[in-house]
Amino acid sequence: MTQSGRLCVLAAAGMSLLILALWRDGILHMVSVWKVSPAFTHGFFVPLVSAGLIWDGWRKEECFTTWPLALVGVALAGTLYAGAGKADLQFGQHVAVMLGLISVIALVMGRSFAIRHRFALLFLFTAVPFGEEFVPFLQEIVAAGIISTLNFLDITAVRVGLLIRTEPGDFVVAEACAGLRFMVAMVVSGILFSHLLLRTRWKQIALILACLIVPVLANLLRAVMVVLIGVYSDMELATGFDHFVYGWGLFAVIFGLMFLIAMWASEPGAPQRPRPVPADVHTAKLAWWGIACTLIIGGGVV
Repeated sequence: MTQSGRLCVLAAAGMSLLILALWRDGILHMVSVWKVSPAFTHGFFVPLVSAGLIWDGWRKEECFTTWPLALVGVALAGTLYAGAGKADLQFGQHVAVMLGLISVIALVMGRSFAIRHRFALLFLFTAVPFGEEFVPFLQEIVAAGIISTLNFLDITAVRVGLLIRTEPGDFVVAEACAGLRFMVAMVVSGILFSHLLLRTRWKQIALILACLIVPVLANLLRAVMVVLIGVYSDMELATGFDHFVYGWGLFAVIFGLMFLIAMWASEPGAPQRPRPVPADVHTAKLAWWGIACTLIIGGGVV
């Protein structure tokens, strides 16, 4: 790496640390969600995956030059962070943090770098906790699917909200039964696999959509299967630890099948990365843009 390249890397690292320091409240809240909610534990690994993707696609001729247009992204991130803080909207702060990190890297490392490693940078957004709002909707799908299946099989059952009453016993569609954890894991994995294994855009979109729809159907199948096992065994099975074993066993099979399908559909030449365009960095410009970026980031907490 050239001296100018090392300078850009240090500048990008410094500005990223500045965001982590000044926007620590939003970052700490996001990390706390990763720790508490099993559906978002993957957030700890997303930055490592992004860094690994950049390292894997690194070339000796990688170029670095400031990209002033990225300062717009920094400004948007700062405005969003400040506004979300005033409105006590943690999701907005989480998005602002990731947008800020991506923008300062693009600002310092340059347009060619940002375009070449665009997937690795945008992949950081998958670490933002999102989806808990859909849990009631997913619970409703599961409850409706269970009662419809029981009625179809002529099994006496009554639904009271998320409670399914049968002659052998009752079943409650809890939040854990919504399948959000499995769906989030599948979608994030599908996004990554679509980049690493596929080149054709429609195939990438199809894989991501499949990773969104299949988990919902698989979770419905799991819930119906557990209820039927409980009913036919007179509540002796699928009510304790085996309840989780059946569910995770099915999820492991579905995940494995989706991975095998992605491998079977893989295309040569993936992932795609444009070749670096030779350029040089101007230290004076880097300093001025760095000062402007620092003022914006600091304004996000005022």
